[in-house]
Amino acid sequence: MDKNKVLIVDDSPDDIQFAMQSLKDDFAVLVATSGAKALEILDKKPLPEVVLLDVMMPEMDGYEVCRRIKDNPETMDIDVIFVSAHDTTEEKISGYEAGGSDYVIKPVNPGELKRKVNVAIQNKAQRDEKKQLFKTTMNVITSSGEQGVVIDFMRRSSLMNSTADLANLIVETVGHFSLCCSVQLRSRHGIVNHATTMPPSPLEQDLLLRHKDGEHIISWKQRSIFNFKNISLLIKNMPEDPDLSGRMRDHMAMLVEGAGYRLQALDNQSELLQLICESKTVFEKIEQEQESYKVENNHIMEKLLVDLEASFLSWGLVEEQEDLLIELVQSAMDKSFLLYEKGRQIDEEMKTIFDRLIKLG
Repeated sequence: MDKNKVLIVDDSPDDIQFAMQSLKDDFAVLVATSGAKALEILDKKPLPEVVLLDVMMPEMDGYEVCRRIKDNPETMDIDVIFVSAHDTTEEKISGYEAGGSDYVIKPVNPGELKRKVNVAIQNKAQRDEKKQLFKTTMNVITSSGEQGVVIDFMRRSSLMNSTADLANLIVETVGHFSLCCSVQLRSRHGIVNHATTMPPSPLEQDLLLRHKDGEHIISWKQRSIFNFKNISLLIKNMPEDPDLSGRMRDHMAMLVEGAGYRLQALDNQSELLQLICESKTVFEKIEQEQESYKVENNHIMEKLLVDLEASFLSWGLVEEQEDLLIELVQSAMDKSFLLYEKGRQIDEEMKTIFDRLIKLG
């Protein structure tokens, strides 16, 4: 079986040698020492699955090389992983805008480099597999108007019972507007990422996480991030027409807000269910202890009767007085057992309520 191909683009012989040594056992490695040479290699087939691209190069930097790769229909689907000595948000945004899918920070760890290349290859394979399905889905136009799409989302979102289902519905709804997106939902159970072209790139996930506490709407060029509570939605192709773009901003903001409230409701529902289950466990423990108390109380009362009868001789009581004392103790025992049984009835009713609440959850 042929190895997957990786193109290393770097003007540093030492960095090229390091990358080759890290990857040569698992991949077919190609090398270019400049951006122009890389584009020349990419003009021929078979094409590599991944390009490892140094950011800082003379004549043509990595961002320009990446833009040219993404502008070419023949090479636009190749995953580009930038290699840089800088780990700043600005650098990552520049890489993302140029079309990169991930970043590797120098000095490079061989294991991390190999892992990121493998992830990029897997992502490309999944995108290729779903490309035709994605095109078909994106061409589906809802029969209702734009407001109808949002209203339908609100109705359907109220029926979602998991974070993953809600994320999928968001992407599906955004697709009805012919928009491409990546969404991140952060619940008490963890983070769920979903996108129009699955899986979402690591760089998109990182950008959403970094901007989650930013303004409600963050825009640059044709991209916008919408934040509400624990949801962040990245729209990657906002319309250029000002009127249409304005409407889309309103729709996306409303959609994210509705989804945010639903996600909060799911978190609350999950927390309530956990609390109910914990309460039921405590209640069952109390019930077991009550049963133990009943047995112990029974032994105490029986011993009391035995000790009482044994004391009658030393007290010098007549038979009527002895019978009266025994009757009083027996009556107290009967009342105690009656109260216990009433408590058992309440326990059974509480168990029924707990079971019903758990089913509702």
